Amino acid sequence: MKRESLPTGTSPAPIVAPPHPAYRPDIDGLRAIAVLAVVLFHAFPALLPGGFIGVDIFFIISGYLIGRIIMGEMAEQRFSFARFYGRRIRRIFPALTLVLISCSVAGWFVLFADEFKMLGRHLVAGAGFVSNLLLWSEVGYFDTAADTKPLLHLWSLGIEEQFYIFWPILLLLAQRWRQSAWRWALLLGGLSFLLNVALVHRYPTATFYSPASRVWELLMGSLLAYLTLHGQTLYGLLRGQPSPAAPLSAQRANLYSVLGMALLVAGLVWITRARAFPGWWALLPTSGALLLIAAGPQAFCNRYLLAQRPLVWIGLISYPLYLWHWPLLSFAHILHAAQPAPEIRAAAVLLALMLAWLTYRLVERPLRSGRHTVAALSVVMTLVALAGGWLASQAGLPQRPGIVANAALQKSLIVVEDVANAEACKARYGFASKYAYCLLDQVQQEPSVALVGDSHAYHLVAGLTRYYHQHGGNLLMLGTRVPFIGLPSGDDPYQQATPRMLELALNTASIRTVILSTALKLHEGNPEGVATVAALHLTLQRFLAAGKQVVWVNDVPMLDFEPRSCIGRPAMGLVGAGKECSLPRATFERNVAGHAAIVARVLKDFPQVRVFDTAAPLCDASRCHVMLDGKLMYRDTHHLSYDGDLYVASSYARQLGLAP
Repeated sequence: MKRESLPTGTSPAPIVAPPHPAYRPDIDGLRAIAVLAVVLFHAFPALLPGGFIGVDIFFIISGYLIGRIIMGEMAEQRFSFARFYGRRIRRIFPALTLVLISCSVAGWFVLFADEFKMLGRHLVAGAGFVSNLLLWSEVGYFDTAADTKPLLHLWSLGIEEQFYIFWPILLLLAQRWRQSAWRWALLLGGLSFLLNVALVHRYPTATFYSPASRVWELLMGSLLAYLTLHGQTLYGLLRGQPSPAAPLSAQRANLYSVLGMALLVAGLVWITRARAFPGWWALLPTSGALLLIAAGPQAFCNRYLLAQRPLVWIGLISYPLYLWHWPLLSFAHILHAAQPAPEIRAAAVLLALMLAWLTYRLVERPLRSGRHTVAALSVVMTLVALAGGWLASQAGLPQRPGIVANAALQKSLIVVEDVANAEACKARYGFASKYAYCLLDQVQQEPSVALVGDSHAYHLVAGLTRYYHQHGGNLLMLGTRVPFIGLPSGDDPYQQATPRMLELALNTASIRTVILSTALKLHEGNPEGVATVAALHLTLQRFLAAGKQVVWVNDVPMLDFEPRSCIGRPAMGLVGAGKECSLPRATFERNVAGHAAIVARVLKDFPQVRVFDTAAPLCDASRCHVMLDGKLMYRDTHHLSYDGDLYVASSYARQLGLAP
């Protein structure tokens, strides 16, 4: 689609600068700061805790440069969707397809079936520029599982390309309705920012990944592009008195430049994972980047810092460097089942730099022109997406040579769920929300035992269900957050569902035994901790008063390494060779000493409460084991596998003095 003319009376202010701006080395230098911040944060997070704000700097740069091109061409009545998206494909696809294909090849040799299946899904999302939406449905950006997703970083590319699908359309509509582009940028950007601020505390993952709460950053860049392109000031436009803006004086340009750099530095220092981000904090890097771009290439920091040759060189390769660095770090993390040693991370960064330069010289530059380049790149990207979909549909190709031998151990890493039973149980009790979860061994019969708790109750359900089934019982598992009576629910939907679960266990006459299990570790260092201990006390008191036999579960040891490291990687030798696959018992006991002391003090008031110690069957006098009898006891650092569930439950009757 091409716009040949504008309706009468809709011409914007005269163009005072070319739509395609002259090359600015300082903007490449700003790109370098952005990408180096991200790379250093991923490789050495303690060295630059706020480095992830580099993505926000990229958003501003992209919004400014691409926005200027779009609005400039539209103002000159020569914008073409075909030409615009053709340029985007030539710019984005070459390096991206190379990285996606490389990750696929590496995945074949390195990844287990469940990991390869997940990579297939991420290949589809990456090729379709919807990685942010897929990740939104999975886990948060700072979740530990993020380290094992080689294509995690494509979330930002997804937001950017989603913006460039809709923004040109909205600009054309603005022209048709005789509206100015700057008004749309200001209005939509303001709404997006308010949405970001309003939701960042309650829905942090959604706010981080949603284009609706991140697009304001790109729109800020586009607004600056409009002002620069038409030689206007925002103040004059808001007053309804558009007039050519006076050129920035050298003094003011230097002020913008220094202030912008100071804001970037402040963001890198003050913003950490603990902050509610983006939120208000995102104004530091975005405002800093805006000021640096607005200052112009001759301003102090722009000329004497950003325009220096080393930074400009890194800026030129910033896109392929961004694409390469995370897969290398992620695969290193996967192979070591933990954060790799500093020297390995440093080597990954150096390799990323080398690959970025080679990609820029041998792939990007040659493919930026050519008659059939766009069509060929589109076909290749489509094939990559189809390959990813096929990998996902084939369950990650578990029949690959090199992983078949360890198939049973790999299966232990996957969550086992009886979906049909869960649906039947929820239907029986009228649980309509995903936050209200249950399992019932014999759905048509009344339960006699309730296992109540979070995921650390769920990872005991198979073994305890088997035990009670063999002895004429019927176990009901009720999913909660913290299974204590009297705790405030707040905004947590799982905690909001918890009181109903506790009341069900408390008031169901057929339930004679209640088993409480939670991952929560008790402390009394603040009023909240004191209130939680009091809630546990009240919970035990209420259940005992109702005539229930109560069993308290002491939790399993939490590992300081991934159990995946105990399994040999396909075609890569035994990556876990030499690892003892166990945790020193002294370490485990030291980690839970404070919690254990509080539990012991509470239980002293309730001698009739029995204790099931799930660590006992896993630990001997010196170590707590992850592998026993050739089977993997854990599926991650703190959840039992299905085999571990059955193994731990085999000691339940003996510990509680019940019928064997």
